[in-house]
Amino acid sequence: MFFALTIDLDPIWCYRSLYGLSEGEHNCDGLERSITRFLDLAGDLGIPGSLFVVGNTLSDAGVAAAIAASKAAGHEIANHTHSHPYDLSRLDDERVTLEVEGGAADIERVTGNRPLGFRAPGYSLGAGILPAVARAGAVYDSSILPSPAYQGVKATVLGWLKLRGRNSGAVLTDPRETLGPHGPYRPDLVRPWRRGTAGLIELPIGTILGLPLTGGLLALAGPARAVWLAALASRKGFVCLELHAMDLLDIQADALDPALAVQPDLSIAWQRKAEAIRNFCERILSTHKATTMANAAKMLG
Repeated sequence: MFFALTIDLDPIWCYRSLYGLSEGEHNCDGLERSITRFLDLAGDLGIPGSLFVVGNTLSDAGVAAAIAASKAAGHEIANHTHSHPYDLSRLDDERVTLEVEGGAADIERVTGNRPLGFRAPGYSLGAGILPAVARAGAVYDSSILPSPAYQGVKATVLGWLKLRGRNSGAVLTDPRETLGPHGPYRPDLVRPWRRGTAGLIELPIGTILGLPLTGGLLALAGPARAVWLAALASRKGFVCLELHAMDLLDIQADALDPALAVQPDLSIAWQRKAEAIRNFCERILSTHKATTMANAAKMLG
């Protein structure tokens, strides 16, 4: 029974692209703060975490220092591509390779080690990503989100944005990927929703009642209901909780653009969100052993 606490360190420009807002400068506002708060949270819980890093954010000295500190503290640093293109699954093989290899090289330059794990932007793999991930030397992927409900909500939001004249950078996932296995498995490299004989292992993002097990879900549920959600999740042998950098920020305390309130949980105080995440983790740790994703891949593979 294993539990993995993970965080995708998507910078703010990703959210602006997601909601069809003008992207502005590609800076790393708030990202270093999110990493620090994540390290504090994991430290309070006494567990290791897995940080999925967008490689080009490491050109920011503060972010690079925070990631180096994370590595020194025993956390895993994993690959979330070089520049986080939401349409990665639709790019040609050469550009996919540049994103996967580029992210791995960015991380190795800062930490001294090649990342062992990968997560694609937008939970979308397509046919060409896993072969590139395997060539990059990863031992696991964690991109599959087996939640048709999430795909439906995503399609609705994209339609809502289009009606308002906003073009989101997000793309819809191949619906077959939302029907993939819920537990760890060896995937088919070009049909990642199917079991196969790949050398790497797929560690799907967790779900509860068909919903993605994310920091956003816990934030909206609140600290008390987060314990109930953990009790439901504890029935599974492997539980992967996915946070995002924005889960540890809020519009008011961190002086973010009010236009980002289109994402409801950004209007919730980050301390309350952190409390919900902490409550979930404390409950799940009563039944599951905390581990990094890389260690989970080794033990479950």
